[in-house]
Amino acid sequence: MPPSTRQPSNGAILLVLFLDLVGFSIVFPMFAKLLEFYGQESGGLLSSLDGWLDATFGVDDPRRHAALFGGMLAGLYSIIQFVVTPFWGRLSDRIGRRPVLLMTVTMNLSGYVVWMFSGSFEVFLVSRVVCALASGNISVASAAVADLSSEENRSRAMGMMGAAIGLGFIIGPALGGLYAFDWVPKPTPGAAWSLNPFSVPAAAAAALSVLNLIWLARRFGETLPSEKRARGGATRTANPLRLFRSDLGPDIPTLNLAYLLFMLGFAGFEATLVFLLSDQLGYGPGWSAACMVWLGLCSAFVQGGLVRRMVKRTGERALALRGMVILIPAYALCAAVGLGWGAWSLWLGLSLLAVGVGFLSPTLSAMVSLRTVGATQGLAMGSYRSVGALGRAGGPLLAAFLYFGIGAEAPYLAAAALAIVPLLLLARVPAQTD
Repeated sequence: MPPSTRQPSNGAILLVLFLDLVGFSIVFPMFAKLLEFYGQESGGLLSSLDGWLDATFGVDDPRRHAALFGGMLAGLYSIIQFVVTPFWGRLSDRIGRRPVLLMTVTMNLSGYVVWMFSGSFEVFLVSRVVCALASGNISVASAAVADLSSEENRSRAMGMMGAAIGLGFIIGPALGGLYAFDWVPKPTPGAAWSLNPFSVPAAAAAALSVLNLIWLARRFGETLPSEKRARGGATRTANPLRLFRSDLGPDIPTLNLAYLLFMLGFAGFEATLVFLLSDQLGYGPGWSAACMVWLGLCSAFVQGGLVRRMVKRTGERALALRGMVILIPAYALCAAVGLGWGAWSLWLGLSLLAVGVGFLSPTLSAMVSLRTVGATQGLAMGSYRSVGALGRAGGPLLAAFLYFGIGAEAPYLAAAALAIVPLLLLARVPAQTD
């Protein structure tokens, strides 16, 4: 596809990111029902695993089984993401951001089409693997935003990127809530490839990917000029230890470690939330989508509005510290839902969580970006996103095992305790000076 002649702009990048995140998050409110549906397959992979859990651990509770499988699915996706993110980032440093985004969006489209016709859990699993292989988009988009941003407006740009992600997480789950209605296709019994009760949101995700491809092809200008592209030397890695090496830039190993620990707790929260809502409050896909829409709305408001104004007065470090502090009571309130405190605890916890993540996410990303220059920009942001992917791989698995082995409140109590460590790490990082 010939390169676009359009001048690059943050607006074009943010729309690409928004459309991508809408498609990605459509599946979230359906996870509990999705696993329930595929678990009914006689002799299928999921039902076989269900039987093995009963026989091995003696935990005959389908709800806790579903939470475990949901966490494992989320963990599998993020393990693949962790492995492929350095590859896509390195490729974008060498050939440019635009062709890499075209490739990954095309792969996402194919994954959503497979999901539309996933009559069995095995085929659905293939669709998730395909989408996971294409999941370097956020890292590449972050590098593109950094390409166009000066040091003075880096936090503002990252805040707008966070707002685009937040809006994507609003619209995506809302579309996923379409499953709550009755106008869904009837599956063909026993067919691996057929329409299924989740085909409507899958088709919506595929349509968004088509729109994204058209936008990329016609409106997205390359942000990394050929003279600034890496020709070798700086490389990215999927080796976890090398994500904390000192040559990434000043304070970046500490920031990466803080982000890893934050993401372990937050990804565990995300992976088990829909099961908490279903088990403790009786929420179906519609109400689960409403919770995620609320979370996304609050986060988008904070990142797109408050952060831009507050960071000028406080700086990135101070705002990141505030966000980390707020997360501790937020997780504790979500844990209280598992202890029978009711819906008020959930909604207050979600609101605080949105504020905490809204403060932390763009400022932490900006702190990493501001400590790198030139062709290493993509390298540093790639290491940062790879650390996030590592946290997203481990967090759901840890939370799923805690939910399965202890109870619904356990993942959120663990997240609240874990949040203290990145808080202490961020307190050690000096503020950026001119």
